[in-house]
Amino acid sequence: MAQLSLYVDDSTMEDLRRDAAREGKTLSKYAAGVLRERKERNGWPRGFFNLYGACDDDTFVVPPEIPWELDAPRKTL
Repeated sequence: MAQLSLYVDDSTMEDLRRDAAREGKTLSKYAAGVLRERKERNGWPRGFFNLYGACDDDTFVVPPEIPWELDAPRKTL
């Protein structure tokens, strides 16, 4: 199995240890899981898609459709 050495500040290390302990995992298993999850997420933060509709603001509305004649011309490939 491959090994990885990381240099992180004390605050980050405390956070990692706390999060690993909360999930009942070793630091190595927790860090590997975080990296694996990041790869699988493809860059979207955890819970990102759960935010849809979370903003209570009446000014957020679906914009009207653009009339076809005003739409930008398309080019074929």
